[in-house]
Amino acid sequence: MSRDPARAATQFFGGRVCLDFANTVDWRTSGEPQELVPDYGAFIAWSSRRGTLPARAVVTLGSHAATDPTGAKAVMADTFALRAELWKIADALREQRAADLARINRTLVTLPPQPRLVRHGNIYMHELKGADLREPLWPVLWSLTAVLSSTDAIRVDCCQAKGCGWFYVDESPNRTRLWCSSEVCGNRERARRAYVKRSSTQ
Repeated sequence: MSRDPARAATQFFGGRVCLDFANTVDWRTSGEPQELVPDYGAFIAWSSRRGTLPARAVVTLGSHAATDPTGAKAVMADTFALRAELWKIADALREQRAADLARINRTLVTLPPQPRLVRHGNIYMHELKGADLREPLWPVLWSLTAVLSSTDAIRVDCCQAKGCGWFYVDESPNRTRLWCSSEVCGNRERARRAYVKRSSTQ
């Protein structure tokens, strides 16, 4: 996470699309959380940066949202609800509890089949057309099903830096990862702890 919301919205430390989406609130567990996708335009911009929507779909969806602001607002309500569910699921996974998937499963049955994958530059993404305002949510849900149905599920963890709250898949050999980013939260937390230690000895 970063103190700069614009920068935080470009940082992807979760390792999986669904966790990066869960991390679209900076300083999530602090007293001053910062929303990184406050509206539909910000959400499709985030999706573009994360590589889940082709550029043409982003443009088309932006046009649809402009002509149907009520529909876009409804999608954002679903977006925030999905993110809250992801937080609950991720917390359950890292605490080795059974996740409540009732709401997620009700949503999954409404999704279309996954479209074919196409190459865009150096990455592959689903060939979404931008025909449905809900499309940005679909790759998030597909990613979640992949996490839950793989060994990723037992490797979900949360940054230990005070106030961060960002999730990630711990792929370290001995499950020793502590931070969403060693360079960002890790450095900040080490400095904070060192300061507290020095203060306590003075």
